[in-house]
Amino acid sequence: MIFEDLVTTTKAIQDLQKKTAIKNNKVMQENTDTKYRLILTQANNFVNVVDYLYSDLCVNKNDDILTLLAELMTSLEQIVESGLASQDGVANADSAFKSVQINMKKEWIKLYSDLTGGTVSTLDAIRGIDPDNVGACLQKIQPAESWDLDVKKYKTMKAGLDDADQLIISLGLDDEIISFLQNTNSGKATLFDLNDKVLAWIRDEKLERKIRISFVKSK
Repeated sequence: MIFEDLVTTTKAIQDLQKKTAIKNNKVMQENTDTKYRLILTQANNFVNVVDYLYSDLCVNKNDDILTLLAELMTSLEQIVESGLASQDGVANADSAFKSVQINMKKEWIKLYSDLTGGTVSTLDAIRGIDPDNVGACLQKIQPAESWDLDVKKYKTMKAGLDDADQLIISLGLDDEIISFLQNTNSGKATLFDLNDKVLAWIRDEKLERKIRISFVKSK
């Protein structure tokens, strides 16, 4: 009797262990699948952004980043070839994606500066002339300074740059006038900067009362 009870108890324990293992494996697989889908979504967003930057903004392509990205997409395909995402495979893909992200964040610092530096500098120079439109342009451009996987942010940046170009054209600015405005904003402009072209532009734009002249304090 005791032996039969022991066998029954042992079998019950084994059944419970099997059910627990199945449940744990199911939870683990669900977590793995969820993480895989997240990486896949992020990778697709990354591809969309890079494609827009390279195709529409015509920035210089980085072959190293493209190679890492191609390897990542290939590994994401291979992970689910058997039907279920493997935990090790997803962990490796996650590490590979983070590597691509780190490289692109460093790359974007230079790309953003190349794309927007001249325009933002000019907008800062003319801020006193048309603060509302300058502010609107900067609100579209500057959020893209930080690397992000939302392609809308870069499309908005492009719209801001286009708006800024139209604003600069509408104000009749050339390099000489822009240089004068930049020097004025930084307190470096002198009477030598007020040539006939700059003076004519100031009068045309009716900016005489917006520009002040002062003496430099002697040291």
